[in-house]
Amino acid sequence: MSRVVYTPGVWDLLHIGHLNIIREARSFGDRLVVGVCSDEVTKETKKSWPAIQEDHRAELLASIRYVDETYVYSNLDQSAQLEKFNVNVFVIGEEFGSQGIEEHELALDYCKRNGVEVIRVGRFKGISTTLIKENLK
Repeated sequence: MSRVVYTPGVWDLLHIGHLNIIREARSFGDRLVVGVCSDEVTKETKKSWPAIQEDHRAELLASIRYVDETYVYSNLDQSAQLEKFNVNVFVIGEEFGSQGIEEHELALDYCKRNGVEVIRVGRFKGISTTLIKENLK
């Protein structure tokens, strides 16, 4: 039986930090599904539109050898995706669940109720999409 890993994110302006998260996430299972936050939800939560539109971000991610499938989502509650893909391991950033976003708590509760392992991964120091955008100004 294969272990399915799921990791969500915006994945805007793909960079080495993103690649490291994806590579690490893949190491926890046999199949990696990467959730891609829709443009609308990104605008709502980050207060700005992503630089790269959702279908292009999903296609870029799908081309990475560690990624088996991408899925564009428009609800911050990841429970539906966790159920849809029969996820065994939920890989999230260190800040997930501590930002006061109720939907994140719902996903973590889903994991507890359904025996989904939650693994937190740290940020790659010195690079972020925000820093890249600032450097481009």
